Amino acid sequence: MKPSPDSRSQYYWFTQMTTKFQDNDIYGHLNNNIHSQFIDNAVNLYLSQEGGLDMAKGSVIGLIVNSGCDYFAELGWPEHTQIDVGVRVNKIGRSSVQYGAALFVPGGDKAAAQGHFTHVWIDRDSRASVEIPAQLRAAMEKAKYGG
Repeated sequence: MKPSPDSRSQYYWFTQMTTKFQDNDIYGHLNNNIHSQFIDNAVNLYLSQEGGLDMAKGSVIGLIVNSGCDYFAELGWPEHTQIDVGVRVNKIGRSSVQYGAALFVPGGDKAAAQGHFTHVWIDRDSRASVEIPAQLRAAMEKAKYGG
């Protein structure tokens, strides 16, 4: 079944990212890896600002174990120098969480691209999975889709 683009209202938190000339590929639009970078950056910015994530020194870290993205409309520099990135949480488990994120043209209602990735939370030193810390879980719960 072919996915359809989400609307802006299906995302909890937004940030704006800037595209650059070197983000375009030979076809004249943003390379697919740029979409993934924007999604990863937006999710981690949300977790840092809203959940107190300390990526450099915290005792827990999130490792991506799954990701994907669907593309609906081309984005490219210089036509789209600013991109709105929406973030939500799709599912939360004991030690894992799946985020949803979408890229929008500022002012646009339909996603140009939307993706997901799953973090498994682990102890930085032992690399064993751990329960999602309370402060991070609270931020995730606030962003949970449909709630």
